[in-house]
Amino acid sequence: MAKNKRLKELLLENEERLKTGHPAVSQEYQNIVSRLVAAEAGETCPKIDDQLPEFQLPDHRGRLISLGDLLTNGPLVLSMNRGHWCSVCRLELTQIEKYSERIADLGAGIVAITPESRSYANRLRDRCGLSFPVLTDVDNGYALSLGLAVWLGDELKTLFTKNGSDLVHVLATTGWVVPIPATFVVASDGRILDRYVNADFRKRKDPEDILAVLKSL
Repeated sequence: MAKNKRLKELLLENEERLKTGHPAVSQEYQNIVSRLVAAEAGETCPKIDDQLPEFQLPDHRGRLISLGDLLTNGPLVLSMNRGHWCSVCRLELTQIEKYSERIADLGAGIVAITPESRSYANRLRDRCGLSFPVLTDVDNGYALSLGLAVWLGDELKTLFTKNGSDLVHVLATTGWVVPIPATFVVASDGRILDRYVNADFRKRKDPEDILAVLKSL
C-alpha cells in the first residue's frame, strides 16, 4: 500500500504520472532542471555549520513567527517549498507529517515555508493534513537571502496558463519566481546540522534521513 512506500518511490510514481498525463509540462520541468543544474543554482545556500539566517514571517493564521521563536524548544526541521500547486511538495510534506510524532519524540519541531499567499498556504496545510505551521514568504524575500529563489521561465508560464494554472494569483506577484526546495535540520542555536538542496526539484530529502540526523544529536 502507498502508506508503506518511501518518499523516493512516491516521487518516481508522481513523475511517471506527469509524463503520461502532461508530457509537455514534464519535458519543460526537465528543461528547467537542466538549466538550474548548469547554473549551479542553490550552491551559495548556507551550508552545514553555518548559521541559518533569521526570519520573521506570517504563519497560516497571520501571526508573525521568527526563527528564534521556533528554536525555543529545541532543533527544527525546516522545509522550503514551492506551494500547494506542486505535487512533489505535497508528497514531501505529507510524508514529513507522517513522521511528525517521531520527530517530536526526538525533541524537534517542524515548519514549512512557501512563497504562496496566506489563503493558498492554508490550502497546502489543509490538503496535506499538516499539524505544523506553514509560513508565507511572499516575494521570496527569505528564499533570496538563502540564495534559493529561481525563475520558472516563460515556457512553463505559457503551459501552466493554457492548463488554467495562473501562479500570479497563487504567489501574489507576476514574477513566477519560486524557491529551490530545500530541507534544513537546525540546532537550537541556529546552526545548520544538515541540509538538502537539489536543483532538481523533483527530488527531496527522505524523512527517514531526517530522523537519522536527529537521532545522532
